[in-house]
Amino acid sequence: MEYLLAAFYSLIFLFLIRKLKFFNSDGVNFKAISYIFILKVIAGVILGIIYTKYYTDRKSADIFKYFDDSKVMFDALFTNPIDYFKMLFGFANDNAHFDIYYKTMNNWYRVYESNIYNDSHTIIRFNAFVRIFSFGYYHVHTVFMCFISLTGLTALYKFFLPILLNKKKELFFAIFLFPSVIFWGSGVLKEGLLFFGMGFFLLYLQKIFKNEISFKAILWTGISIIVLIFTKTYVLMTLLILILPFFWIQKTSPKFGLIKYLSVIFVVLGIGFNIHFFLPEYNIVKTLSQKQFDFINLANSVNSGSLISISELKPDFTSLLKNIPEALFNTLFRPHLLDSKSPFILLAAFENILMLGIGLISIVFIDRKKINFNYFYFCLFFMLFTFILTGLITPVLGAIVRYKVPALPFLAIMFLLVLDKEKLLNKFPILKKYL
Repeated sequence: MEYLLAAFYSLIFLFLIRKLKFFNSDGVNFKAISYIFILKVIAGVILGIIYTKYYTDRKSADIFKYFDDSKVMFDALFTNPIDYFKMLFGFANDNAHFDIYYKTMNNWYRVYESNIYNDSHTIIRFNAFVRIFSFGYYHVHTVFMCFISLTGLTALYKFFLPILLNKKKELFFAIFLFPSVIFWGSGVLKEGLLFFGMGFFLLYLQKIFKNEISFKAILWTGISIIVLIFTKTYVLMTLLILILPFFWIQKTSPKFGLIKYLSVIFVVLGIGFNIHFFLPEYNIVKTLSQKQFDFINLANSVNSGSLISISELKPDFTSLLKNIPEALFNTLFRPHLLDSKSPFILLAAFENILMLGIGLISIVFIDRKKINFNYFYFCLFFMLFTFILTGLITPVLGAIVRYKVPALPFLAIMFLLVLDKEKLLNKFPILKKYL
């Protein structure tokens, strides 16, 4: 019954992909998008099967533990509907009364609490909502998340398409087809929501900036901001920082583009790293140090199989600067083949080799005169922020692989922006059949 219901909803979403203009405009072919959706559903189902067969502790498996917790919230729909909707929308639900639900869950409260929003609440709420349609069948949630993730990736594709019109196939691969993006972006995980938020934020904010102001653009921009706030706030903050010099250059000229990016970044980060003098509870370095400490303790408590040694991040700015090179190295180059102790890690190692190969080809066949540096710097700094933050606090290779997934399309697009396709094809004519 589960797979029949999942197939039924898949057909509904395939029908929407065929009919909605969003999936069949600006160089996006609905047939190709349909194939990607089917591929994502298959990947999501395989991910569920792998966790069911080989990672049998549901309480520690991210794809199941929030799904299981959502049943507690969903059951309130039948016993106390007002409580259900308050918990679902986060309205007046932070009081002792709701502990009858939250203390029954395993993941509503963190082992190590902080003043940062617990984004586990978001995925629990997502599952509690989808249960209205799924009758408790997990893979229906997979289908819903695949569609949400797909719409975000499509929006991201449409955002970058105007400056990569001569590299449509390569852009399609960079956005949709990297193994980690397919795999982790298709499970019932936060990554699918992140892709949705990032794609719609960039696409519709760009439209507003170009004076294509409409209720639709304002609505989707607002929704995407809300999704990012309650999924990964640091991703939204990174995008907000980088969108300032991005639009500054679009409004003026690409001249001194790097200086414009660096000036905005230094000013914003300067304010951020000193805000604790005015708001003591928002000490960025201290928060990062605490998150690293908590992550290491948690990884040790569950005997994580891909735990690695990382330098201790002390709650001071000097320690942060010292740890950045190691953090960036670990996120860029690990896992490598010598780290490969499981099929997941081995596949991630091969993906890193693939990405490094693409980067090397782009550098060899570079044409600086044709680079759109505004988009290049945007992708570069988004990748750097994401990779550095991931590497600073994450001592588990499996987690590094997942947490850097939202930045992988930006890294690949960065390589596409510098690649001289004509020079490559002239050197290797056989590639003309594929590119």
